[in-house]
Amino acid sequence: MEYKNSKIEENIILKIRNLRMEHGLSQQGLSNVLGVSEGQIGNIESPRFQHKYTLKQIYKFCEFIDYPFERIFLTDDELSSSNKTNLLIERIIEYEG
Repeated sequence: MEYKNSKIEENIILKIRNLRMEHGLSQQGLSNVLGVSEGQIGNIESPRFQHKYTLKQIYKFCEFIDYPFERIFLTDDELSSSNKTNLLIERIIEYEG
């Protein structure tokens, strides 16, 4: 049986990949930032594998590029919501699923 990442996992992996590329980071560069192998980044970014970033890795990447952690999980509309803390917690729980 083939594993398929959930929609939220796919979205976050794609968002991090796009941010990585926007900041001129190769997979090797990101692997150095996160302290993992380049192959692990490749596996995470490949839809053929069930790998995903840990919350610690996402946080470390956001700190490195000076990007708000919550923007990884929430849309612009959700960021302006008075309920954004609860939405963020819900998304994190869904991602960790």
